[in-house]
Amino acid sequence: MTTTDDIRRWATALPEVEEVSHFRFHVPVFKVRGRTFLGMGRDETTAVFCVAEQQAVDAAQADPSVYEAVRRPDARKSFLGLQVELGRVPAERVRSLVEEAWRQQAPKRLVAEHDRHRPA
Repeated sequence: MTTTDDIRRWATALPEVEEVSHFRFHVPVFKVRGRTFLGMGRDETTAVFCVAEQQAVDAAQADPSVYEAVRRPDARKSFLGLQVELGRVPAERVRSLVEEAWRQQAPKRLVAEHDRHRPA
């Protein structure tokens, strides 16, 4: 199973990522330039990735036992991201979700700079 330490290693390898503790649940949350892109679930067996809403809906429809499109429970009902059961997904898939979520939330210039410096 992918662990919080695995996710931490992948997330913090990306540019300008900071790890903070969730104010209420005290679990790791990862941000890029102040924007959350990934948060661990309360027991750290799940994680919520801030990916595009349609991508989350598609994944949840394809395999609802593993994925769930998550919305805020308050009156706004705004979309949060894709919740993933970490023990039921290959590590490479989780790793790709970390990067996808970072790309979704990072400024476009930062993503472009990152891509220019990546080995081919």
